[in-house]
Amino acid sequence: MHDTTNAGAGYLAPAPAAASDPLPAAGQLIVAQRAITAPATVDRAARTVEVVWSTGARAKNFVPALGLITEELEMSPNAVRMEALRSGHAPVLDTRRRAGARDVLGRVTAARLERGRGYATLQFSTAADVEPVWQRIADGTLRAVSVGYRVHRYEPRPDAATGETVHRAVDWEPFEISVVPVPVDRDAAVRGEAAQGAPAIALEPALPDEDPPMPETTPEIPAAPAPSAPPTPPQETAVTSTPRPPAPEPNRAAPDLDAVRAEASRAERERIAGIDAAVEAARALLPAERITPIRAEAIAQGWTGDQARRALFDALVAQGLRPSIPARPETGPSHDDPAQVLDAMAEALAARAMPGYQPQGSGRHAEFLGWRPSDMLRELLARRGERNPPRNPTLLAERAFHTSSDFPALLSAAANKMLLAAYVPAQPTYRQIFLRRDFRDFKPHRHLRIGDFPTLLPLAENGEIQVGTMSESQEIVLLQTFARRIRVTRPMLVNDALGAFTDSAAAIGRRVAEFENATAYNLLNSSNGDGPTLATGNAPVFATGAARANKAGTGTPLDTATIGAGRAAIMKQRTLDGLPISMGQTMRLLVGPNLELAARQATVVVQASEIGKANVFAGFVQPVVEPLIPANRWYLFSDPVAAPVYVYGYLNGAEGPQVTTGPVQGADGVEVSVIFDFGVGAIDWRGAWFNPGT
Repeated sequence: MHDTTNAGAGYLAPAPAAASDPLPAAGQLIVAQRAITAPATVDRAARTVEVVWSTGARAKNFVPALGLITEELEMSPNAVRMEALRSGHAPVLDTRRRAGARDVLGRVTAARLERGRGYATLQFSTAADVEPVWQRIADGTLRAVSVGYRVHRYEPRPDAATGETVHRAVDWEPFEISVVPVPVDRDAAVRGEAAQGAPAIALEPALPDEDPPMPETTPEIPAAPAPSAPPTPPQETAVTSTPRPPAPEPNRAAPDLDAVRAEASRAERERIAGIDAAVEAARALLPAERITPIRAEAIAQGWTGDQARRALFDALVAQGLRPSIPARPETGPSHDDPAQVLDAMAEALAARAMPGYQPQGSGRHAEFLGWRPSDMLRELLARRGERNPPRNPTLLAERAFHTSSDFPALLSAAANKMLLAAYVPAQPTYRQIFLRRDFRDFKPHRHLRIGDFPTLLPLAENGEIQVGTMSESQEIVLLQTFARRIRVTRPMLVNDALGAFTDSAAAIGRRVAEFENATAYNLLNSSNGDGPTLATGNAPVFATGAARANKAGTGTPLDTATIGAGRAAIMKQRTLDGLPISMGQTMRLLVGPNLELAARQATVVVQASEIGKANVFAGFVQPVVEPLIPANRWYLFSDPVAAPVYVYGYLNGAEGPQVTTGPVQGADGVEVSVIFDFGVGAIDWRGAWFNPGT
């Protein structure tokens, strides 16, 4: 995943001068400071903001199968799989972290492609630990985002201008958006600017940590401004910095050219010295025939020492060596930070265990792809300050399960990455007919039904607003906790054999999604498809009596006529106030494998010459095929937002499983526990129709 940010508002520029201002000194610079303003698309009441999550611009990326590549994202609708972002369940993460529930800040509520850019609306949680991040976004302080995605197919294309090969992603899938402070890669492509004519964008590129370097050529003497020169824009404040050459007196006719040339010569010497310092550091890792051309190009093209260092690092990665110099200046924690090293190791474990896994971050995980678990543990001990970590695997295993060891945290981080990588792309079908309503705690939850809010009444002139009452739902939905454990023992670590752990962790994410689906359909299929018994009327969700009238008296085949009968029955249902229910724009036709063909034939668009031969339900009846629906049963559901029948949710919006670690009782080992808080239940019978089939 790349950062979607680049160098932004802070910059160095020649000082603007009005006609009455004195001539600026040669080489004089000003700093333009932009005022921090609240983004235009922030909605504080709804806690939403609109962002640009990609423009498809080129960026460096590390792909295990290809190495370090220049990647470009195709932004056409045929190339981007938007289902995950448009599902309403794609998470908004804090700095691409996926280690726990608190890393989820909110969710993506809408996403679209427009004029070669990706736009999205993000909604943030009301949780207390999210509030500081939301306030920084709302007041305009935090403006950078990053998109997480998987590439299914590349098309390598030569670039005639640069001569390099550009890998264009022509089939890829975004699945999360992260709020990030400052991107590690300062040269990442601009992905946060507003397209001309597009809506205002809330999150813009973040400010870089340091100013860009001064031009390396000798500056020309600035000409006097024309009398009609425009004034300084009102949003910017010009702050004159102290120039290195002595400033001329105000009454001098021309600047001191000798001083300007001396300063330019000094800057050029410093630039070349910086390049040579980077070259010397790389001589022990790269052959001379690789270093000499890079040095020559750096001097000829006017590179800085940092740019030369990045080119040498790219050459190191291409040659397959493990670099011992930093790839680029860090704007966050240093390369020696144990937390950063641990995260890179966890990415390496996940990439090695899961085919197709797309590592996150800057690509440093490649350094650890070939490392054994014992090598990783030894490195973590060294990063924590231990001078001589043991090399004996047995001694290392004993240290690994000590409470102060980083090894349990490494296992937890790797398991979390593999779990979410398998869980997030899975889209269980029950979510298309159930409404998501998250839980604040484990107490019994009552949900409002259709008509629980009193009907509005006319207000006479100078009249009093009449008091209404809200009925309280009798239906209760409970949140449950599900959990399993994976054990890593001392012999597994001594033998450097974590295969059983990684295989299990990679499979659990998909299993959790399947468990969600099975739990939801077990509820729906109960009582031979009639569903659970509701407290309202003391009857199941679907019944044939006058109190419900949402079930066919006898099963019938699935065709347009029976679909029409079910739709008419739903339209006759009434809210608690006696009003017709709202079915929404589309309905869901839920069937099992036996009726898939009939369901698709009844809802597909048909080009018919006669009205009687057209599919009247094409376009607003959407088939949902689920293998867990038995026999020939079929259901019609209104849009769950308009008329919810079944609901599901997670604890405080923490979608997906969470991972914790702990010691094994009575043995040397670590237990990785997978905990999943999930609830599902029925809250109403209105808005649905059940036909047992034939």
